[in-house]
Amino acid sequence: MLRIALAGNPNSGKTCIFNSLTGQRQHIGNYPGVTVEKKSGRIPYGDTIIEIVDLPGTYSLSAYSLEEIVSRDFVLHEKPDVIIDVMDSTNLERHLYLLLQFQELGVPVIGALNMSDEAREKGIEIDVEQLQRILGIPLVKTVGNRGIGSRELLETAMRLIHHEIPSGTRHLNYGPELEEAHYGIIQSLRRDPEFAQRYSLHWTAIKLLEKDGDAIRKIESEHAHPDDVLETATKIRSGIEKHFGEDSEIVVGEQRYGYIRGALKETLKHAPKENYLDITEKIDRLVLNRYLGIPIFLLVMFAIYQFTFALGNPASESISAFFNWSASQLQATMPTGPLLDFLTDGIIKGVGGVLVFLPLVVFLFLGLSFLEDTGYMARAAFVMDKFFHIFGLHGRSFIPFMVSTGCAVPGVMSARVLANPKDRIVTIMVAPFMMCGAKTPVIAMLAAAFFPQNAAVVFWSIWLLGWVSAFVTALIFRSAIFKGEQTPFVMELPPYRVPTLRGIFQHVWEKSWEYVKKAGTVILAASVIIWFALSFPRPKTAQNDEIDTQRIETEYTVSSADGAARTIENSIGGRLGHAIEPVLQWAGFDWKIGVSLVAGVAAKEVIISTLGILYGIEESPAGPSAPESDLMVGDYLKRDPHYSPLMGLALMIFVILYVPCIATLAMVRKELGSWKWPLFQAVYTLSLALFLAILVFQIGSLLGLGV
Repeated sequence: MLRIALAGNPNSGKTCIFNSLTGQRQHIGNYPGVTVEKKSGRIPYGDTIIEIVDLPGTYSLSAYSLEEIVSRDFVLHEKPDVIIDVMDSTNLERHLYLLLQFQELGVPVIGALNMSDEAREKGIEIDVEQLQRILGIPLVKTVGNRGIGSRELLETAMRLIHHEIPSGTRHLNYGPELEEAHYGIIQSLRRDPEFAQRYSLHWTAIKLLEKDGDAIRKIESEHAHPDDVLETATKIRSGIEKHFGEDSEIVVGEQRYGYIRGALKETLKHAPKENYLDITEKIDRLVLNRYLGIPIFLLVMFAIYQFTFALGNPASESISAFFNWSASQLQATMPTGPLLDFLTDGIIKGVGGVLVFLPLVVFLFLGLSFLEDTGYMARAAFVMDKFFHIFGLHGRSFIPFMVSTGCAVPGVMSARVLANPKDRIVTIMVAPFMMCGAKTPVIAMLAAAFFPQNAAVVFWSIWLLGWVSAFVTALIFRSAIFKGEQTPFVMELPPYRVPTLRGIFQHVWEKSWEYVKKAGTVILAASVIIWFALSFPRPKTAQNDEIDTQRIETEYTVSSADGAARTIENSIGGRLGHAIEPVLQWAGFDWKIGVSLVAGVAAKEVIISTLGILYGIEESPAGPSAPESDLMVGDYLKRDPHYSPLMGLALMIFVILYVPCIATLAMVRKELGSWKWPLFQAVYTLSLALFLAILVFQIGSLLGLGV
């Protein structure tokens, strides 16, 4: 099997090319020992299987971020047969910097001149043949979002592997002074032959000139004579800095950029068309406006939620009808008893109650994927930067916030883009307040049930509350606990692009499939456990403690809802709910809501399945002739005389703020290295959620709004 690594700067179109090459043959996981996402896919090419690995987007191979270390360690240790470096043809000066570093690593490289259509529209002409000769590597023009050039990339890679074209490895000449210094470090490194076999000495010497922390650690832990090597490197760097009057790292970087500028001067012509209209600049004048930027962002998100409810609700009702029909078929064909109740109340009302909201999830991610692929989300981060700083947050905190709108687990992981540890901790502590994909169906259900005429407005308001809570909490943390200066924010703004159907479909499919898998695994398991907890122990015979089969069968024919309710209340789950009810009733919640909220710590969607099971058991039909019960949990809530719109509002506030799911807490522990952080997060979020829910319900009740 051959292995090809895809590399490139963020926003270079690397993901489009990866999707074009691999199609649906993708696997997503994490690199061993770290939380950086790993994407790979295997495709057939003739009689050969090729594994394509999508490396994390990075600007260089320095040791400034986890992504950079992961990318270069993958190349050093996994030794891919070819690296395809995807570059933005409209900004080659910056993108060639990474390519030169891959060449220094001594691996075969192909350059993908991506977005070549945009370069042509901007009047940028690239002499590809001349640039190939200067760089010593093959170059292929591509348009990633349309799949143009993908086949040629594979063919070029195979030719390179079979030594039909030059490999692309080379030694960039850094000038006489740096070359002499570089050679001196290499001589010191050669004292350990085993180290010299594992790593490129040329690359290691350059990295030591750049004071690269990861390279220094490799010397300390793996070289036979680390003290001699590091002492030699320190003396040589000192000489370089005295000669140039600059830090040695800057000198090396300037030499690279000097080489790049010289190469582009010979191969690049920029002749913009007279009537060329830069759409990006014109749109940015509006969306990046200092006064209009944030209101536009809020309106855009409001429009996304209106779109989600307008199209998602009818589809949800259709899915609900299907599951209702399935339940009625089981009731018509199976005898009454525990097994029937388990299938209808435990499985169908549990898992089905969650799947009913799949259309809302699909349409929400459809809208968010569209915004991301157009390039608007990068603008939103830029616009929010100054606003974030008001509350002590870093501009890059916007990235974990927006990722958390899909799922808080990768949202916590993505906080690693923050270099300052205090910025990172604060962001991780508040990012789970976002309206994630798990909270979305719960809030949507409650909004539709208690505010049917204004569901989108209420949903948007709760979404906004998550953001406001994150900002205010972050300000308190920054002022009282995590004091210190903030680091500056630099955000690349890619040009606006028309999203491709393939790219949007890929994003929506991945997120929706995760939701379905969750329903079939975590939520299924939780539904089974919850059904048993709410169904047992069952009433025993009056004569003895043995279960009387005849009595149980008779019990299942009783149509009294009060009797069923008493059975639930005496169950394990019912007793738990009653134990916490005295506190929750201040927010208008009863023991049923309490049970569902406890279960929701496993996964927020389980709140829906728990309520579905509760009402399914309580309103279980007497037999095949009984009227069909509605699967939509919201209808149960609307019919319950103990609940009101005010209680529904308090419950939505509680759900958006309270304890993150177990998976998120585990990720917080992994990212921050201690259980004290997830424990602190669980306690303070629960306290805040309960406080605000009680406050809203009690004030509303005093104003006469609780009816």
